[in-house]
Amino acid sequence: MTGVSRRSFLWAGAAAGTVVLAGCVPTAPTVLTLGCGEPGGSYLQFGQLLSDVARGSGAFEITALQTEGSVDNLALLSQGRVELALSLADSAAAASGEVVAIGRVYQNYLQCLVRAPDGPRSLAELAGTRVSLGAPGSGAAATARRVMDAAGLSPASATERPLRDAVVDLERGRIDALFWSGGVPTPQIAELAARTPIAVLDTTPVLPTLLQRYPDAYVATTIPAGVYGADSPVPAIGVANLLLARPDLDDTLVERVVDVLIDDAARLVAPGALGIQYLTPASLIDTLPIALHAAAERRYRERYG
Repeated sequence: MTGVSRRSFLWAGAAAGTVVLAGCVPTAPTVLTLGCGEPGGSYLQFGQLLSDVARGSGAFEITALQTEGSVDNLALLSQGRVELALSLADSAAAASGEVVAIGRVYQNYLQCLVRAPDGPRSLAELAGTRVSLGAPGSGAAATARRVMDAAGLSPASATERPLRDAVVDLERGRIDALFWSGGVPTPQIAELAARTPIAVLDTTPVLPTLLQRYPDAYVATTIPAGVYGADSPVPAIGVANLLLARPDLDDTLVERVVDVLIDDAARLVAPGALGIQYLTPASLIDTLPIALHAAAERRYRERYG
């Protein structure tokens, strides 16, 4: 069953029961604010690209807002302080019912980075070490905690540090490992690799446990050879990134965003990005466990048939 037909089966009842009363729809903003992420990270990079493309379309504008990431973005969206938000699918699942998706935009790679060759060589060796889980309010930190718990690991010190600070701490030996969730290569980490030998640990040994606890939230993927100086591909845990909104976001604006995701997909991929990219007909609509915004679903049907 295809993504669209599957959704129509699952959500037909909900769609049929949705009634919008004339005069009750909030006035649509002319500029949409998008909760993104940290400087140097994939979220803010994508948000800036989306902002540029939207402005060029002349139909609407998007302001890319710097935030701490997924968890922070979901809170901002719930509070009505942003109209759009980027979030990892596993973080968004906790807000299911309160948010809807406009599309699945690309895949994040959960990266666990250590100094090479003297740092830990496996996930199991993180026991008793100093680990940065990710920025406070980030999806990376939430996912990293799940990974550590699934592995039964108790680090000597687990902190939540912004990427820019964690990179400096790793380089200077103040921490033994850092977790980061983003595209590959991430520029700040690539710059670190050019100065200091680093390695990416294989986190997939805990993937079966994660999938038992959180079905459909994670996939097995691979960081390509050459990234951060690696001689061979490194198995990794992949997490989908979703572009989210509240259910009451104006239908016309939602349709315009969908059109940009479809028509300008090539311009929304950061230069130099490797690995798996989404923004394809099949992947854009595959937003489970979050339902598509009703207007987005209709627009995908119109565009894809």
